[in-house]
Amino acid sequence: MKEIEKLYDYQNKINEKKYITSILGWDLNVNAPRETKKYLIDVEANSSLDVFEMQTSSEYEKLIDDVINSSDFESLSREEKVCIRELKRKYELNKKIPKDFYHEYTKLCSTANSVWEDAKKNNDVDMFMPYLEKIVDMTKKYYRYLYPDGNLYDAMLNEYERGMKVEEIDALFESLKEKLIPLIDKISNKENKQYKKEFSESTLKECGEYLLNYIGFDLERGALGVYPHGYTDKLSVDDVRIAFSKIDDPTQFVSTIIHEGGHGILEQNMDKRIVTFDNGFLDNLYGLHESQSRFFENILGRNINFWIPIYDDVKKILDLDIDLEEFVSILNQVNKGFVRTDADEVTYCLHVILRYEIERDLFNGKLKVSELPEVWNKKMKEYLGVEVVDDSKGILQDVHWSQGSFGYFPSYLLGSIYDGMFLNIIEDNLGSVDEILRNGKIKDITNFLIENIYKDAGTYTSSEVIEKLSGKKIDSKYLIDYFYKKYLK
Repeated sequence: MKEIEKLYDYQNKINEKKYITSILGWDLNVNAPRETKKYLIDVEANSSLDVFEMQTSSEYEKLIDDVINSSDFESLSREEKVCIRELKRKYELNKKIPKDFYHEYTKLCSTANSVWEDAKKNNDVDMFMPYLEKIVDMTKKYYRYLYPDGNLYDAMLNEYERGMKVEEIDALFESLKEKLIPLIDKISNKENKQYKKEFSESTLKECGEYLLNYIGFDLERGALGVYPHGYTDKLSVDDVRIAFSKIDDPTQFVSTIIHEGGHGILEQNMDKRIVTFDNGFLDNLYGLHESQSRFFENILGRNINFWIPIYDDVKKILDLDIDLEEFVSILNQVNKGFVRTDADEVTYCLHVILRYEIERDLFNGKLKVSELPEVWNKKMKEYLGVEVVDDSKGILQDVHWSQGSFGYFPSYLLGSIYDGMFLNIIEDNLGSVDEILRNGKIKDITNFLIENIYKDAGTYTSSEVIEKLSGKKIDSKYLIDYFYKKYLK
């Protein structure tokens, strides 16, 4: 079929440009000297503009239409047809955005991200607020170009979790708040047990590589780097990079690595022909993506049986002097804290709900940017009972807003809600998760997820995946049941 091969060729050229842009972004975050960052921001923004121009060209539109209108289109696989229609949908959206505006917006986000790093480091919220004001304003304009009518935040949510609306999230999150706030009051520790130790970057990297290999991440197609905020960057299906922060808390470190490993395994195990379209897992399925990272981190990685086969090795690499039971006890303690990425799996839910409610009200006109620090601190007191006195552990703690990623935060908690359902699904298909982990067969679970979720490259929506595997619709009761069973037993 000549038409689709021409589209593949053009899409590969787009992916080559995206790869260059991603490398620039990784280097800007992880490797670049401070004095070159301003220059790199310009280079990255120009490279991103090149991608945008290729994705909005009349040539690209014709190539997509030629495939869709060809007599051979119906002979393609279901997954290919979904991807091609998605390219058309995104083309039509991107064409609505003025090129100069897009260039200015991407450059602002890169600049603001660099300012955020300094503001967080110096606990200086006033340094960041003017940039946040600009990003919020431009983000509103960006989404109004795409969706001139309707609820603005609904439109933003749809870009991260397809089909999800404020009304549905409100109902899911309210049911969690109702059950989790009293549970947390009952099970949270009065004292925060900690075990801290200084580690070199090389030691952390060795441990990270060991854990990633154990859960099924292919280190021949991945790499690790150091950054203030753990994240996974998919440059291509064969180049997935994981960043971790140099910290002195081994339980926090392993949680970050296992979490990002979940993202990475998904990205590495998609059908390569499908991945050619847009270079990876389709957009607006971030809740499903986050479900996998949080499934590995929490459902598997906080289970003592996960550690039974490997703890001696991890203990040796990190030179720890605590036994397995103490390590897992610290890993699973519930504490009302300030920082989302340091939070246990239960209080984490409230951290996300807080951010969701702020974003929802901000983009629906109920909040001003200048009010955000005060509202943030008030909600932290109301939901978690903590007084925020340090903005670096308050409103400055997350990177997302500096990058313009409004609408992303709900994906984390939607992912956890999916996880409660995935636990039931896996046990229905494979048997006891405790027994699988205790026997060191975690890759049986990894392979199940690859076959049933990852290889389709996001051509099924999150709700379709859940219904296909369980016959049920999204429901927070499974996550609530998991928490109550685990922490009140």
